[in-house]
Amino acid sequence: MASVLLNAFNTTNTNTNTQQSNLTVWNRTISKADALKANGAHVCESPKELAKNGQCSVVYAMLADPKASVMVAEQFAEGLREKKMQRKQREMSVTRDTEESDDVITYVEMSTIDAQTSENIKLVIERDQMAEYLAAPVSGGQKDAKEGELLILAAGAKEAYEKCLIDFDEMGKQSWLMGPECKNATDAKMALQIMMGGQAALLAECLAFCEYTGVDEKVWFDVLDKGVMMNPLLRSVGNRMFKGVENNRTWPQTLFQLYLQQKDLKLAIETAEKVHCEVPVASAVHQRYVKASRKGHQNEDFASLRDAYDEK
Repeated sequence: MASVLLNAFNTTNTNTNTQQSNLTVWNRTISKADALKANGAHVCESPKELAKNGQCSVVYAMLADPKASVMVAEQFAEGLREKKMQRKQREMSVTRDTEESDDVITYVEMSTIDAQTSENIKLVIERDQMAEYLAAPVSGGQKDAKEGELLILAAGAKEAYEKCLIDFDEMGKQSWLMGPECKNATDAKMALQIMMGGQAALLAECLAFCEYTGVDEKVWFDVLDKGVMMNPLLRSVGNRMFKGVENNRTWPQTLFQLYLQQKDLKLAIETAEKVHCEVPVASAVHQRYVKASRKGHQNEDFASLRDAYDEK
């Protein structure tokens, strides 16, 4: 997702915090940054190097899971500490050749992670008072990222949010400052993932019901498509479910694989347990994603959930 977003961002925008001339990037798979490098971006070897030697005023992080987000944040913070030490050493020198900027870096975490992980990252990033943290998970897929149509749910200081608005306006259809605490954004994103995962599961269940009862699935889907219950998500996922069934029940890999939706539901359920909120539907839906993963679909498009309702 991050590579897709920045490729579009880097080639189409010149009035943002991330212009081609000063965009610095890092990816765990270095080759994924080749297109950005070709468009003028500087590629770092590590998050530590980005923090230590980069000249970025805003840093956007987008990883696949909480563990990866923490790892990257810790490496970035290590670079900040070394940068701070180097700055102190220069300040102790008799002369300084150049004046250094003391501007605080804004670290924006756009991954789908739980509130506690987000708070932990905030502590790590802000520990040396050289950076401020903004939680900003996004809702949307690869197509939305390419077209700048993501929905951005931010939480943190208003000043940090406003600093990023010029970029958010290019990345997304709309952004919201959900509140001052990380959980204001992360929990809102969890609720969206429950809705997304649940709708896909209910559609898969209905299609399986049609198959087993002898109802023509495509005719039924056409009826659904003409009524008030249809929405863009159901239409897109439904069409992909049909294609997978026709392709010997295999689905292509996408940037939103089934295991990612499964991970998001698990995080949502764990969050609900902490606040003593019952989420029986989300729990049941999560088990269907687990079943689809066990059938070998974990790295396929999450429309492969259709196969979790079929024993044939």
